[in-house]
Amino acid sequence: MKRRVGPLLRPCYPPGRKVLLSQTFKDFPLAPAVQQGLTALGFSEPTPVQAATIPLLLDGRNAIAQAKTGSGKTLAFGLPLLTMLKPQPKPQALVILPTRELALQVSESIAAVQGPKSQLRVLPVYGGVGLGNQEAALKRGVDLVVGTPGRLKDLLGRGSLDLSQVRVLVLDEADQMLDMGFRRDIEFLIDRLPSRKQTLIFSATMPPEIEAIARRYLVDPAVVKLIPKEEVTPVEIDHAFVRVPKERRVDALVALMQEENPERAIVFTRMKHETKKLAAKLNRLTGWQVGYLNGNMSQNARNTALAGFKSGELRVLVATDVAARGLDVEGLSHVFHFAVPEVVETYIHRSGRTGRAGNSGKTITLVTSDSEADFTAIRKRIKFTERTLDLSTLPEAATVLEDSPGHVPNQRRGRHENQAPRREPRAEVPGPRRQQRAKDHGEPKPQSRTFKLPLQPGHRTSQADLRRWLLNRTGTPNGAIGSITIRPDHALVEVDARHADQFKREIRGRQGQ
Repeated sequence: MKRRVGPLLRPCYPPGRKVLLSQTFKDFPLAPAVQQGLTALGFSEPTPVQAATIPLLLDGRNAIAQAKTGSGKTLAFGLPLLTMLKPQPKPQALVILPTRELALQVSESIAAVQGPKSQLRVLPVYGGVGLGNQEAALKRGVDLVVGTPGRLKDLLGRGSLDLSQVRVLVLDEADQMLDMGFRRDIEFLIDRLPSRKQTLIFSATMPPEIEAIARRYLVDPAVVKLIPKEEVTPVEIDHAFVRVPKERRVDALVALMQEENPERAIVFTRMKHETKKLAAKLNRLTGWQVGYLNGNMSQNARNTALAGFKSGELRVLVATDVAARGLDVEGLSHVFHFAVPEVVETYIHRSGRTGRAGNSGKTITLVTSDSEADFTAIRKRIKFTERTLDLSTLPEAATVLEDSPGHVPNQRRGRHENQAPRREPRAEVPGPRRQQRAKDHGEPKPQSRTFKLPLQPGHRTSQADLRRWLLNRTGTPNGAIGSITIRPDHALVEVDARHADQFKREIRGRQGQ
């Protein structure tokens, strides 16, 4: 893949410091094995943050680099580390970052560049798994440790991790670590490192807390700032939003996903318990392979979900903000915000999962009345395009009752939301009592059951469209749905008696969603 170089928007360096912005990786004094690894991966041109920082790091300078998400920060410090380090019994470099997923991804990216024949040993350490394997690897010898603050403290406290020979420290995604309350852990770890060390801070934003850490621990740092404050997301991303009633979010999301037809997409939601439920619904309604990811899952389950998403086995991943940073998936074309985040920076990092490495991307946010305030704060920083979605054209079965018409939420003016449609003559529905009478009189058991599905007044749909929607919505086998009769405000649907109970459960499950 050819990396594109864009202009530096606001580079800041110490007075008199001249930095060469190279146009190819061959212009850097990187180790031959690293150059071979870059060539094998198809990387020829550095991104702006790589072009600006690699010479500084190779020169032994302390540095603070601020760059937008997806700009290539991992290789900006990974390539110099691979060139500077030599195999030793104890770790020589330490990378501290906020999440398990990021630890795995950073270590994998660095290992991929150095190639399988390299003698440098890179070890990710993180919580959620046993300590045994990580302690055994440290005992055998590791040159570069990539870890989360909590697990690093655990290993240090058990005497398994020796930081006495570390000469390079990298704080990656430093702003998120501070947001997650890791400042004391970071300072605890830094205070146990040798005083003479090169320190690098990489972050997408630069709050005052990071500047305070830099003043305390960095001597004469070079400051690389590639983006102004108001431009924090890749320009390649198209930001759109659509306003929807909260109870119709799933319907709206499915319609948008089918309209956009993403190559690969992430759906972000706030609550952990929502991910599995929403993934199952999207799987059923779209027919696509959908997985989920949240912080309550075991590390093996998280690894499996991420591996399936990266390989293409999963087309959609429903995730909490645990996937908002550090996740780099090729071909990730869309990000959907099922729930508006409370913090602007969270939106920025969620959206930054697409539009990476010069590729275009699209992000769409579902805005409900109770999330309007949070979204207003985001709109002050990001330029959005508003989209409209005619929900009246989407099939809806908010309430489905046998033998009664029920009601459907109505968005038309002049009519109360809970007002029931006009009652129609009862359909022939073989209820339990009739089935018992048939059994008592020796009549054959009914082969099908008829359901009455309320439709919004004025809703237009064909039998073929409704049949296809019902098959996807309920998971009913093809052929189990018989004749369909469409009336002005309801439809009569015959369902094979063997699948009628499942059909009824799935349709009723849509109520209150």
